[in-house]
Amino acid sequence: MATVYVIEGRRITGPAGFWRAVGEAVNGPGGYFGRNLDAFADCLSGGFGTPEDGDFVFEWRDHEAARRTLGRALFAELVEIMEERAPGALRLR
Repeated sequence: MATVYVIEGRRITGPAGFWRAVGEAVNGPGGYFGRNLDAFADCLSGGFGTPEDGDFVFEWRDHEAARRTLGRALFAELVEIMEERAPGALRLR
């Protein structure tokens, strides 16, 4: 069964809030999972808290709220990176 990481879109107040939310979803309070697009892409490739077998899913709740806060361009880039580096691992709710 896949490990599910929940990203709460309503808690994201900007780019720093996204990095904090995804880091804590994967690695707990204060956790790291990238702090820019390149680092995020690297983390999605494995070895930064996700299962080695790649059996994980990001459930991004209230993603529309996050899209509005982050802006369409950044949100689209984050989704593209996730779909490219971890195909099938993104659930937008």
